[in-house]
Amino acid sequence: MKIYVAGPYTPTIRDSHDVPRLAHRNVLRAIRAGIRIIEMGHIPFIPHLTHFIHLETKRPLPPEFYYEYDRTWLQYCDALLCLGDSKGVKKELQWAKKRKLKIFYSMQQIP
Repeated sequence: MKIYVAGPYTPTIRDSHDVPRLAHRNVLRAIRAGIRIIEMGHIPFIPHLTHFIHLETKRPLPPEFYYEYDRTWLQYCDALLCLGDSKGVKKELQWAKKRKLKIFYSMQQIP
């Protein structure tokens, strides 16, 4: 299966000093889930990897770009792994349900 890894990216804290570190932690969590998906014999799509696009752009891209990017790739997936809750994850779950994708809430649910 092609499995979309959905999970929080943007930290919801007020201390802007800690935001990059916490965002990086969220990216690493998604990457680790993607590695486990590979080890289970499936293909992950990890939207959190746009973190590196975000870091390298001279002018920040709007959140709408990232939502469209996610929606575009989600249509090619068979399932979605939900790693947590956020505004983006809610949108991704809504899109996945609309497309009738399999939705997993833990690694143990993935065959």
